[in-house]
Amino acid sequence: MRKFGEDLKLLWDECAWKHQNETGVENWDEYALNIQNHGKLGTLYPKYKWGVEGDTPAFMHLIPNGLSNPDIPTQVSWSGYFENSIGRDSLTNSYTNYTGKAYDICTKYFEYFYPANFNNFAARMDWAKNGKGNRNPLVIINGDQGINPIKIVGKAGEKIVLDTSKSSDPDGDQLKYKWWIIPEAGTYSGNIKISKSESNTTKLSIPTDAAGKNIHVICEVTDNGVHNLTSYRRIILKPE
Repeated sequence: MRKFGEDLKLLWDECAWKHQNETGVENWDEYALNIQNHGKLGTLYPKYKWGVEGDTPAFMHLIPNGLSNPDIPTQVSWSGYFENSIGRDSLTNSYTNYTGKAYDICTKYFEYFYPANFNNFAARMDWAKNGKGNRNPLVIINGDQGINPIKIVGKAGEKIVLDTSKSSDPDGDQLKYKWWIIPEAGTYSGNIKISKSESNTTKLSIPTDAAGKNIHVICEVTDNGVHNLTSYRRIILKPE
């Protein structure tokens, strides 16, 4: 078995690239309208022969959008989901997703994030064409601004308030909010209720049986500009 050290993580994507190819073909009209011929880069963007942007998912995990820590491939990102396993060659130890549960989880999240991913691409191409375009919202949670995951230590049974009302948009666009949990990234498998999940402020109760586990909460903030852009923050709850 070939194994990489902890200082070098090999991501062997066998899921998101496949879906990116297929989804791009199915939505080619959007690429022709919003990507092709947008600035000098857009003039070089060819029509697909087999698939669209197949290798892009290999890099999307590294995009600093607040959704995940690139050093932790199991957290779920625009590239989907990875598990530490043996690669398709039955030899190389890597973070991969080519089969089984990892492939199914990766597929679910790739499909969920695809619209936000494409809108981000289209907005960047507007900048390439016009020198201006939509910009991402700035997410502030409980006074914390940035993209790093927010870690909160709480007591089992405690109610946690998460407030993103100070978030803003550099273009003055209106914002909408969504709070949700990624169960695959955490170690707590029970049900957790988030109140007012589409408000700028939410509350959740840490389950009484969650001590020693961790829970990953995602905050999405989306503007109403053209194209709608979404920014993220990840909150990691660590009940004691």
